[in-house]
Parts: sequence; C-alpha cells; structure tokens
Amino acid sequence: MKFNESFFDNEQTRKEFLQTTSTLLISLSALSLLQCSEEAPQKPTKNLNWITTKPEKRPVMNVAYSPSRILLKNGIIIDGSGKPPFTGDVMINGTTIEIITPQQINFKGTTIDCTDKIIAPGFIDAHSHLDWVLPLDGHPELKNPFMEQGITTTVTGNCGYGVAGFMPKSKFLPMIKNVGKGFFGGDSSTQKDKFVQQLAVSLVSMQQYLSYCRQHVIPMNMVNLAGHGTTRMSLRGYESKPLDKGEMKTMLYHLEQAMDEGAYGVSFGLQYEPGIFATNDEIAEICKLVKKKDKIVTCHVKAYSALSATYPLKPFGTPHNIIAINEMIDIAKQTDVRLQLSHLIFVGTKTWKNCPQALSIIDKAIDSGLDVQFDTYAYHCGTSVINVFFPSSFLAQTPQIYEDKVALLKLRAQLELIVALLGFGYNDIQIINANNPELAKFNGKFLKDIAKERGMSQYENFIDFAKKSNGRARVLNHRYSSFENVMELMKHRASLYMTDATPYSQGAQNPAAFGNYPRFFEIARDYQLLSPQELIRKMTGAVADRFKLQKRGYLKEGYMADITIVDWKNVKDNNTLTQTSNRPSGIDYVFINGKKVVDNGKATGVLDAGMVV
Repeated sequence: MKFNESFFDNEQTRKEFLQTTSTLLISLSALSLLQCSEEAPQKPTKNLNWITTKPEKRPVMNVAYSPSRILLKNGIIIDGSGKPPFTGDVMINGTTIEIITPQQINFKGTTIDCTDKIIAPGFIDAHSHLDWVLPLDGHPELKNPFMEQGITTTVTGNCGYGVAGFMPKSKFLPMIKNVGKGFFGGDSSTQKDKFVQQLAVSLVSMQQYLSYCRQHVIPMNMVNLAGHGTTRMSLRGYESKPLDKGEMKTMLYHLEQAMDEGAYGVSFGLQYEPGIFATNDEIAEICKLVKKKDKIVTCHVKAYSALSATYPLKPFGTPHNIIAINEMIDIAKQTDVRLQLSHLIFVGTKTWKNCPQALSIIDKAIDSGLDVQFDTYAYHCGTSVINVFFPSSFLAQTPQIYEDKVALLKLRAQLELIVALLGFGYNDIQIINANNPELAKFNGKFLKDIAKERGMSQYENFIDFAKKSNGRARVLNHRYSSFENVMELMKHRASLYMTDATPYSQGAQNPAAFGNYPRFFEIARDYQLLSPQELIRKMTGAVADRFKLQKRGYLKEGYMADITIVDWKNVKDNNTLTQTSNRPSGIDYVFINGKKVVDNGKATGVLDAGMVV
C-alpha cells in the first residue's frame, strides 16, 4: 500500500494536509510562543471601601419567639436585584424568609450577628455536573465544598451529559453508565452506591430520576437539564452517521418528555462524542422543540481555541472558537431559542486575543434582539475529559483506531501543529482522575512530568491515558484564559457565574469546586471591578431569572430561605496552583431552605437540605 493511500483518505486530502503543514511550519519560525504565569498580576491591597455603611438610628420592631425562627441581625442586605445595599435584619421562619426590614428586630430566639457582613441570596451555580453526584448516599467530601463556598442551588445536566431522558431498554445504557463513572471519581465506594447501581438500569426517564432524588434527599437545590448527548447515545451509541428521520423523531420525543417531566431545557456538548457528530440541522430541530416548550438551550460549543481538531486546519482564517460561537448564534437566530453559551473560555495564549471579538459578537446578537448569555468562572483553568482534544473523525472510530498506527501518526501531526500555534500543550494538562487503576498513581500530575516518569514520549503518554480510560480521564487544563480575560468576562452584561466543577473522592481537585465564588469576591473587591450589588446579582437573581426559577435567587419575603452570609472584608480563595482543595475563608454561614448547612465557615453535616426545583 502506498503511503498516501494509507495515511490520507484521498489525494486531495493529502495535498491539503501537506499544504497546511508547510504553511504552519513556516509560520512557526516567525512566532515565539508566549509564556504565561498561572498567577494573576500583582494583587492590590484589600479594597476596604468596597462597601461603606454609615451608623444610623434604626426603629425597633418586636417579633415573638418561635423555635422555627432564626434572626440574621445587623447585616448589609444585598437582595439579588442589583439595588444598593442597606443595613437591616432578616428573619427566617422554617423554610422561608418571613421578614426583611431596615428596622431592628427585637427577638429572644436564635440570633446570628451579621454586623459588617453581607446577607445575600444563596449563590446559584449556573453550570455544574452535580446531577451525577447529589443523589449519592453520604459522600460529604463531594458535596460540602460547594456549600462551603456559598452555593445553595446548582444547574445540572450540562455539556450534553444528562442523567436521564433515555430510550428504555437501550443496549447502550451500560455505555451511559460508564460515562457517569467519570463524574463519580471512579472509586469503589461510589460504584457501590444505590444510585450508581440504578443509573442506566431503571432511572431512564427524567421523572424516575427526579423522584429518586426527592426520595433519597439531596444537599442542595437542583435544577436539571436534559442532555442531548446521552439521549442520542441511548439511540445509537457513538455512531457518527447523521440520524435518520425515525431516530430524530425518537430523540425529540424523549427530550420533550424529559422537559415535560421537569427538565428546564436541553444541553449540548458539541466537542464531545456523540454531540460532535450532530449536524447543524439536528441541533436546530432540537432548538425549535426547546423554543416551543419555552425552555433554554445551553451549549458547550464545537471549539474554544483559535485552532482545534473540530474544524479543518486553516491557521490564518477565522479562529475556530469564533466560528463555533457564530454557528450557535446563527441557529439561535433561526429558531429564536434562548441560548446560554457554556463556560466561555479562550484556550491557549494565542486564543486570548479573541476575547474582545467574541464579546462583540455576543453584544451584537443581544442588540439585535436575541436572548443570548454566557457563563464563566473565576479561574483561568478548567476541567474536561481527555478526549476533548480529538477530532470527530478520530472519535468516530474509537476504540479500534487506537491500534491503527497510521491514524495515530496523522493525529499526532495534527495535534502537535495545533499545540505549537496555540501556546498550549502537555505541560498545561493536569490529570485530575485517570479513571484507570493502573494510572491512578499519576493523579494530580501534569502530562509532561508523567511522560518523563514513564519514559515515554509526550504523545505516546497522552494516547495511553486516553486509550486506557476510554477517553474518560478527567483533566484540569491550564491557560484557559488570561486573568485579563477573566475580568472582562466577569463584568460583561451577559455573564453569569458558575463552577463547571466535578468533585472527586480521590485524585486532584478542580479549584473551582472549593474556592470559585470567594475568588469572584476577591477579584471584584480588590480590583474594583464590580460593585457588591452587581457582583451578587450575577450569582443570584440574574441566574434565577435566566432559568425562570420560582422563589429563588432573591431576598424577598415569602421566598425560600436560601441565604449566604459573607465576611466581605476577609472572603478569600485559599487555593494555589498545587493545592487545589483548600476550604475558603469568609463564607461564614449558609442556609438552604432554612436549614443551616455551613456554620462559621464549615459544613454542619446536613446533607438533606436541598430540593428538586
């Protein structure tokens, strides 16, 4: 067999690849790769003028003792609406907020002094994967970190990976369960949990899953999305061919059923299999359905870097991440669906400069009348799975393609050219959880260091991790954004806040699972980026409005008592580049539906305070 016949699909592919390679290699001689620090620019001193309060005489009101009442006294009340703070008292009665007043409440029962501290609505995580974690029995190590940073409600089922909404008796249900293992941390204790045993066996409908969560209690409030990827997987696994009319009808039926049974919308993961195989027509049909149900679409787009394996390599054309954003906005224009762009990031130093262009596109879409927003986190690193770096053509042939030496050689050439031009490589990829017993000892280490330890080339080591984990090794990728980009995203009018974090019982951790919201506070306060009321709105009321949550996200009388009390002068993320699971400072108290789940900065052990929203 001739080289060009085995390495390439045809002569035209060979010519295009050689032409692109030649152009790229020439460009490398003219480009010096930027080195970036993982730390923010020199941090200013604490901005202790971020909130100013004046002593004032406050009238007194009397409230009778009741064991179901808890008084939060003398706090700086920021209600989630964006209105300026005021000094006042909040009375919790059972599961709800009974009184909010600028007066002093005279009360003989349980009282927490909140002097010089913020009383805010509980934070709402706009994007997480905790639907795979919240129903587990116990496991406080997986749940407490989120509550200890002030989160009371989380939006789950993102990136196309839903827990329910599947075709019953599908032969691919074990495959979906295997996907779920990546979200459980992969240790034996979670694999024996009742929820894990029933997943992809009996919990196939959204109604069954949500009923299980209600019956077995959850620690935080949960808002759930149906996952396009896992629903599609239940029809045909990782088959890459377009759906036929019958399959499309079946998938739409199950997604609609999931929304009718409680899902708030549909999520896409278009950089992961099987979402990566979806045509734009398929995506548009689902968006039309979501629009008809008056729900929301969230989307992990096809690319987050200037060059990616998702699109043909044209290094001096339109950046791939810009193409991906434009594609989804075009579909939103066609269907008029509410679109939430998931975790807007800019992978690699050479992609950072695209941030202003991306935000300009979003601004123009909003100004034209489209309902488009995005979510962001406070770090310039984030989690994914190792197969996110592969093109769709490669993913369509896994796992057999791992034995094809020619295909691996072609992939190596593609990836290394992309890496060279992006300013992102093996030294930026940290293994959080290898999802393989043989490789578990490398959890927490960077691929570059692991390869040296194993005596393998960087590429061989990378492929070995992908192969032995079935593409499910969890990674923490650095250089996801510059610190300047993080600040631009934080203050943009269309941004909401989220963690995108999955916790683990073993291995390294994503720092966003522990310190993300305190870090938001630090940045906004010390860099004078946002006022306290603007900051808190983006993590509370604005998220509740976005997902149409009832009686959440605001401090209002009659609303559910989801409340976070913040020592705004001392709130702090205590994570470092190498220590990523430290408890934050300054999140003093957290209440979920009136139950105190955090006391003086530490979880109380209450794991049944949450509700299915």
